[in-house]
Order: sequence, then structure tokens, then C-alpha cells
Amino acid sequence: MSTAVSARRREVFAAARIEREAFVRLDPSRLRFSLGTTPGDPRVPVQVTAEASAIAQGAAADLALFLSTVHRHIVAADDLDRLVMSEGYALLPMPAPTLGPSGGGLDLRSAAEAGQAAHPALTGGILCAWMGPGGRGRSLTALWIEAMKSALAEMKGADPEEETPLIAALALHGELLAAAEGARERLAGPPVDRYLRSAVGLGLWVAARTGLQRAWRDAGRPPADPLLTRVEAVLAPGPLLGRAKLTGVTLYGCDLGAGMPRAEEEVSRLAGGADPEAVVDDLASLLASDAAASQRASLAVAVGRMRDLLTGALLAAEPGGHGNLLAPLRQRLTAPGGLLEGLAEEPGRRALKAELAAGEALPGEASQILAEAGRVLKRWRGRDPAAAFGLGLPAACREYAGCVASALCDAALERWMQPARRSLLRRTGQETEAGADAEWEGGRLYRISARGGPILKQARQQRHGQLFADVKDFTRRTGLLGQAPMAEFLRTEFYGPILAAAKRFYGGMSHLSDRGGVSLNNLLGDAISFTGDIESLVALAMEVRRILADYQTRLLRQVSNESVARQLAEIDSRHREGVARVRRDASRARAALEQAPPGTAAQVEALAQVARLAGEEERLGREREQALARARGEGLEAGVFISFGAPPQVVLIDDEVFGQNRVAIGDKINESARGTTRSPLGRARADGELLAARAARKSARLAHAWAVFVDHPLTVALPAHVEREALAAARSGDTAGALQAAAGPLREALAQAARGLGSEEPGELYNAGAALSQEALDAFLEATRKARIVREVVLDPAAVPAELLARWFYGTAPQPLVATFQTDGRPAELFRRVGRAAMKGLGDVPVWEIAAGPGAEALVRTLGAGWLQLE
Repeated sequence: MSTAVSARRREVFAAARIEREAFVRLDPSRLRFSLGTTPGDPRVPVQVTAEASAIAQGAAADLALFLSTVHRHIVAADDLDRLVMSEGYALLPMPAPTLGPSGGGLDLRSAAEAGQAAHPALTGGILCAWMGPGGRGRSLTALWIEAMKSALAEMKGADPEEETPLIAALALHGELLAAAEGARERLAGPPVDRYLRSAVGLGLWVAARTGLQRAWRDAGRPPADPLLTRVEAVLAPGPLLGRAKLTGVTLYGCDLGAGMPRAEEEVSRLAGGADPEAVVDDLASLLASDAAASQRASLAVAVGRMRDLLTGALLAAEPGGHGNLLAPLRQRLTAPGGLLEGLAEEPGRRALKAELAAGEALPGEASQILAEAGRVLKRWRGRDPAAAFGLGLPAACREYAGCVASALCDAALERWMQPARRSLLRRTGQETEAGADAEWEGGRLYRISARGGPILKQARQQRHGQLFADVKDFTRRTGLLGQAPMAEFLRTEFYGPILAAAKRFYGGMSHLSDRGGVSLNNLLGDAISFTGDIESLVALAMEVRRILADYQTRLLRQVSNESVARQLAEIDSRHREGVARVRRDASRARAALEQAPPGTAAQVEALAQVARLAGEEERLGREREQALARARGEGLEAGVFISFGAPPQVVLIDDEVFGQNRVAIGDKINESARGTTRSPLGRARADGELLAARAARKSARLAHAWAVFVDHPLTVALPAHVEREALAAARSGDTAGALQAAAGPLREALAQAARGLGSEEPGELYNAGAALSQEALDAFLEATRKARIVREVVLDPAAVPAELLARWFYGTAPQPLVATFQTDGRPAELFRRVGRAAMKGLGDVPVWEIAAGPGAEALVRTLGAGWLQLE
């Protein structure tokens, strides 16, 4: 029996047996790109392009037509009519009526021999036509050759070395499975459909294997290359057989239609690392112990050996042009169960003898082989068919067990392949908003293409700006105004104006935002996020600040309106009346409580009344705040922050109920969102200094000139036991004891703060304006270097003109500034170094304010001309 392919599959299993699942594991540390979220969970996005997929599908469809029409002697007439009238049949090359190779070079002849050994229907004439010039099997082989060459080249250039051929083979093997399934329409119907379906799958496997071996040879890599063995493990023939499984298939030496005893159990043993030879021994013993099973095994082995004899005769006769004399024999060999039918019963053996007799006059080796086949037929005995070949039942059972074990080794090997196969995320381009081409261009997609090109493109890292803006105290405002008014408020005063402003910078397609313009990432409950070029985002941030300032101005005008003032006075009057009433009732309730005897029902009732009235006063206070907010309008304070770096990934999520949704995900979106934080600790010191300045200047209307603050207030972390001790002492009135308990941690905190004095320590951020990171500022200055004059200055607050100090508080410490001007000298932007903000999960981020408030604008108008003169 032919065992070359079977032996190779056993070699692959033996190599994989040591590592099992790890044999073809995609090591995340060696992948150039992965979407896995954990080190042990690689997720590799791959795409086989439409052109490459069409090659596999076309090859499978043509092979199905070849098989169904060449073997027309086993196809029903109406099926044959349907197939010869189908699209593409007239364009098929004419296959030679040969069992062996009908021509071609070494690779094509080797492929034809492998196909004929793997499946009786895969004649050399069919495979040479399909894989030869003009055949679409040739295109499939070429696709594998080019994909493997590219993969090997990229593997050598990767650091660390990535086993790219494994990824390419996994992707293309999946395409072969889909193509084989799609070719069913080009196959004859029952009862031969499964037989021919398995032939299609194995034909695709032969073409792919031929391309793999050719690519390896062209790359100068040895046949014993361990990587080649792993790729061959991926290129498994078993899954390509379809529902036919192994009936009629001779891939493993003989037709295994006689059965595979304890198949599932033995596959599990092999997958657990069992020795294949031990499995052969066990299966042989099991077969020998069952008379019916041993007879079936003997027949299968005898049929397989006779197939080898008769195939040898045809291969010897065909090159000399004598194959037509053996045409009936060739039809018997290629028909499902044809040879078994000719051997199992005496009438069939008589017909087979007549077919052998037709070749007695053949010259040379062919007649000698046929004569030997005739002698075997004379020795044939139904009870022990393998004895005709000199094999006893135990030897026949062991030979059959060896073929079964080879098939089971492949099944166990496929179990080990599953983690690697699941590691691939097959992409269509619909998963992201930008599409597959943009993902490949960005180096985020492995792509197998018929047009060549790298599998994973090493793209230049594009860097985008990310702008995030959110409303302060969204939850409190919703509680004051109610959901519907708050929603309308956000629509008209936040989302609407900002989106209108962003339209001026819109760059078209969202995935082209890095080439100019901005695009919308997400709309959240109280926030909005954009991505785009840094220059547009800085301009948009300044526009957002202007929008908010305009709203505040309108709000102040409305509040000063006489009717609004009257409404506010009425609300206050009603509140005062209600509070006075509640306090009178509370006074009476407390008096009743004092008079009630302890432990009586009267005391309990008085206590409940006091508690209810206290809650009533709180409720009146909340109602007053809500009414005032609705009457005068709630002020809008929002923070804007711009980060700069890797672009976000925009994924599309399709659901049959909820429709299509887009979600933008990225580190820099997270940073920009954290940059809008408003921590009271970040502004507390500045507010304290402002109060001191108001007192010193006797100006209650003095306001901050800046809107973004970073500070690191002194905090003392008390260990739990120290905290309990200090609180216990304080509650008992022992203040000195409480201070003594906390003295140690306090001294340590003071010493640590003193050591860091003078350095820019990371602190809490309070952003009620617009700001950007150092990366974003650097990118902006680089983007505008031809359109801006840049001046770096340090502002001494004491040197600010008195007329500005009368209205604005510029801080007490020197303020590093970056002032930009148009090329004609007109002021453009002003940036102020705020400090380093500690952002949880992101580290320390240097923050610069985009100073666009009235105090900053007044400063530029007054001092800008002098700054411009500096060099």
C-alpha cells in the first residue's frame, strides 16, 4: 500500500508529540501585532483578501467540475447534464485519461502522484490539467508559494523573529475549508457526493502542500526544517475531507471504511501523549480478538495491496501510450468501492480477471505486474483475503491498525491545533470604521493578498490629537434641573454649539482625520470627544472656551433682567416662609420632647416629629436650589483637554436589535478624559491665595486670570491604628494626646515635603478651562512652525501692570509662558505651564493651559508687543 504521505503525517505527529498544543502556539512575545489582552491569549487579526479568496474558491469549483465530469461513469445522467451546462465548464482544460501524471515538471508530477495516492478519484490526468497551465489549481499553488515566500522574508526581518509562515498557513487553511464547502454546488449529487467531496478537499490540500514545499525549497531552507513541520501540522488534510471523513480515502494507506475501533478513545490517548506504536499494538490485538473485525481488516489490507499492484501496472503502461487498453481497470480503480466490489465476491473477481487479461499483451513491466495480480486472484480466499499476499490474519490486523493509527494521529494533531486556529481573528473590514485597508496600512492587520505586498505592513506610526470636553457637576445639575431640562440644556448649550464649531474643521472621512481636520469619536452623557490634527483641535478648544464664555455672558444678562430678579425674590420669600413655619413646629416638638417622660410613647412620638421636621427643612433647601437654578439658569463650566499620540481604534459593533454602534478606544482618549478632572485639591491653594489678594487689594471682585491649576497639597496619611488612637483621644477631650499620637506620621510627611521643595512634584489637576499635554504642545508648535513666531517668556506676577492686577489675579509664583504670533505680528495663542498632573493609570502628564480667558487676553494685549521683540 502507498504509505509515503501516511509516514510523513506520522513524522509530523511525532515532532508535535513533545510540545502538544505548544507545537504551533503563536507566542505573543514574538508577534509583531496582537489584539490579545493577556500574555497567554494571542489574538491575531488576519484577512485573506477578496482576490485571494476568489482564487481558492475558483480552484475548488473547477476541481469539483473536473471530478464530476471526468468520472461521469459514476454520475447520474441528469446530474451530468446540469454540470456540463454550468458556468465555467466550457473553459476547463481537457484532462488526459490517465491515472498517473500526464505531463509537467517535477513539482506537478509529484503533486499528481501524491493526489492519486491520497484519493482514487484524484487521477494524474485531472490534477495535471487542474494544476497545469490554464488550470485554476495552478493559481492556488502560486498563492501559497507567494504567501509563504513573503512570510519567510518577513520572519527573517522581524525582531524578535516571528514565525509568520504559521500565521499565513492558518489563514489560508481556513480559506481552503471555506472553498471546499462552497464547491458543493459543482459536485454530483448522492450517492457519490461525499466521495467526490473528500476528493475536492484532498486536491486542495495537494495544491497547497505543493506550494508550501516549493516556497521552502526556493528559500533555501532544508526539508528537515522544524518550522516546515509545524506549518505542515497546520496544513492538515483531515478537516478538508468534509462529512465523507475517511470512507473511500486512501490517504493513510488503505480505505478505512472497514471501521476504526475505539477511535475517540484512542484519539484522546494520543492527544494525551501516548506512543503511536502502543496504539497500533492495542488496535491490532483488538482486531485480532474479533473474527468479523479481523476479516474486515484483512479485506481492507488486501484491497489496498491490490490497488497498489494495479496502479503500478497502469503507471507502467500509460507512458508508452497503452493506457487505453486498461481503461476499464482505470474506471474500476477510480469508482467508489469499485475495486472492493471486484474482490469481495466471486462474480466480481471473474470480471476483474477479464479486465486483467486485456493487458496480457502489454510490453515490459506492465504485463509482469498484471500477471502477478492474476496470480494473487488465484490465491484469493474470502475468509482470509490478505493470505493471497502472504499475510496471516495477525499481520493483516497489524497493518490495518497502522493505517488507522496514522489517521488517529492526524485527528489528535488537529486537537492540538485548535488553540492556534482560535488565535486568528478573521477580518472582513466591517469590524472597524476605517475598513481593512486602513487597518493594514496602519500595521494592525495581517493580510494575505493575491497582489503581493507585505503580510503585516510596518507602517509609520501616525499620531493624532484627541480633544475631550466635559461638563462640571453633571449629576448635581441633573438633580437641580431634572432630566428633561438638563438634556435640552446640553443639546442647545453644549453639544449643539460645539458640534457646529467642529464642522468648520471637519476633514471628511473619519479615518483621514490625521491628514487634516477633526472627526467625532464619542458623545457621552456629559462629554464629547474628537480626534484630528493638532492645529485644528487647538483652534477648536479655543472656540469651545469662547462658546462657554458667551453663554455665561448671556446668563448674567438674563439674571439681571427685572422679571427674573422679581421671580428670584418670590422664590426666596416662599422659602423663608416655609422655613419659618418648619422651625416653629420644630421648636414646639423639642419642647414636647423635653416634657415627655423617658421611655414613654409620647417621647417616641416627639423624637419622630423632631426628625421629620429636620428632614423637612433640608427638603425645602433642596427645592429652593432647584427653583433658583431653573429661574436664573445654571452656569455652564466645562473642562477641555488635548492629548497627542497614537490614534484611537474605532470599532463597529453590529447587533440585529440595537443596530450599528461605533466605539473609539485609545490610551490618548483616556488621557484627554483624565485631563478634564476638577479636583478641589488642585485649586485649593490658588483659591486661598486669591482670597488673600482680595483682602490685600480691597477688591472683592478680583478673579483668577487662569482656569487650570495643578497643586500638590500637603497630606498626611495616618496608619489605621494611629488614626484610631488619635480619634479616641480627641473624642475624650484629650487634644494633646491626639496630637502626640499623630506626631510621628506628621513629622515624616513634613520632612518628605521639605525634601521635595523647589521641585515640580506631580499633583492634583483642576481644569475649568482648556489645556493640553506637553506632547500636544510640542506637536502644535511643530505643525505651525512656518506660520507662527514663538516666544518663550517667564511672567513675574509682580511685574504685571497695575490696571490688570486690579481685575485679575495672576498667582504669586513665576509663570512659564509660550506666546505665539502670526507672521505679521498679530497675537495668536498663549500657553501657560501649569505643572505635572498625576493621572491614575497613566503616570505624570505635564500640563499647559491654553490661556484664552479675559485675564489672559488682557495680558497679551498689554505685554504681547514686548514679548514679540524678544529673541
